[in-house]
Amino acid sequence: MNHFRQRITDVMSSLNPLVIVFFMSVLFALLTYIVPGGEFERHTVTVMGQTRQTVIPGSFHAARSYPQGFTQLWTVFMRGALEGAERSFLIMISAGAITAIIATGAINAGIQLVIQKTGKLGMGFIPVMVFATGLCSATFGMYEEAIPFILIIAPLLLSMGFDSMIGVFIMYWSIAVGFACGLTNPYNVGIAQAIAGVPLYSGIGFRIVCFVVFMTVTSLVIMRYAYRLKKDPTSSLSYEEDLENRAKRHVDPAAGEVYEMTTRRAFALVLTVAGFVILMVGLMKFGWGFKEIGSLYFWMGIIVPLVGGLSVSRMIDQNLEGMRSVVIAVVMMSAAQILYFILNDAHILDTILNFFAGYMNTMPKFAISYVMFGISALMAALLGSASGTAATLMPILAPLADVLHFSKQIVVLAFQFATGAFNFWMPWDGIAFTICSMAGVSFFRYVRHTAKFAVFVYIPLALLMLLVAVLIGYH
Repeated sequence: MNHFRQRITDVMSSLNPLVIVFFMSVLFALLTYIVPGGEFERHTVTVMGQTRQTVIPGSFHAARSYPQGFTQLWTVFMRGALEGAERSFLIMISAGAITAIIATGAINAGIQLVIQKTGKLGMGFIPVMVFATGLCSATFGMYEEAIPFILIIAPLLLSMGFDSMIGVFIMYWSIAVGFACGLTNPYNVGIAQAIAGVPLYSGIGFRIVCFVVFMTVTSLVIMRYAYRLKKDPTSSLSYEEDLENRAKRHVDPAAGEVYEMTTRRAFALVLTVAGFVILMVGLMKFGWGFKEIGSLYFWMGIIVPLVGGLSVSRMIDQNLEGMRSVVIAVVMMSAAQILYFILNDAHILDTILNFFAGYMNTMPKFAISYVMFGISALMAALLGSASGTAATLMPILAPLADVLHFSKQIVVLAFQFATGAFNFWMPWDGIAFTICSMAGVSFFRYVRHTAKFAVFVYIPLALLMLLVAVLIGYH
């Protein structure tokens, strides 16, 4: 049995999301020979300077179907790549810029400075770090980049009388939850809104409320564990490991120099913050589109790293490295368009949407949001990529929202929350395993405790906030 479970874990951890898209493409192509054709009438709207066709609810009628075989599909990937070129370049340029900025050490130094200034707060240190880490994840999508910080936080918490597991919770729960509550996160909010045809980074007011609620609840859950630990140190989830960890809790002296807040890093950090302020002003006041947003990231990726101390050569290398890191997401976005093209070209997409609309039309709107949350959560757990999941689901869920006369903003919100439901505690999550190993704690003990947090705290809270979004008419 254990061997079988290990095999399942190995297979799932090595599964490439493109394989899923391939098999789904084959399945969808087969459906074009079975599902009857049909169409909705559509009208043209302009979003971010682009014209888009949106469904007119109640206008469905039967139409001829066009089954899709190889001769119809052999150029479909390039169609997706060309149609999403602006979006793809924006994602690559922004990822490159952020990677180059991180390479200056400015963001690392800023986080370490927060740790140094708040390390004497005792229990109050927990919410400060949860909000600070979560904000980095929610704004520019920090995720794997935060892994090294566990080498600083875990020993610091030990010296404060806590345990190493709290350090893991602070780091990874904050990253995962902050990422899911993205404010300007390009990897889930940006991609999902762009594909769904929602103005980029619109609706940020309610997402700020969601971020504060989620970070507050996450802080309280961790503080509850910390309080119990203070009363009974033997209740620690890393009690045995920390007997050894405390003996070697000193941090590498070089680490303090690497992340020291120098003048150049301080200027780089100020420029980074200024860049995000300009982005928000451009989005909210001037209605920026892909061209302006991509251009801002382009110049941030050049100016900030150079100010932060990188050479021209290293600045270019880091930008290219960041672009390489999201190539799979860009490829996935082009590949996932195949699913849409197959159904749309066969004239069966509207038939499927009308079928689901017939069932979901009788559902309360909050139930629709729950169904979309569940579908997105399962797909995100399977694909392991927020951007890949958005590229796979949004071309299907967004038109469905049109049919149901349902807010696309809530569709995107349901997808966002879903990206934080499973990924950070799955047994095949390499990031969680790495953080636990570096902190010196049991990985499977972390998984068991985090699963409880996700099932009994995070998911119910996500469903509650979706209900609030429906009640207030979030759009």
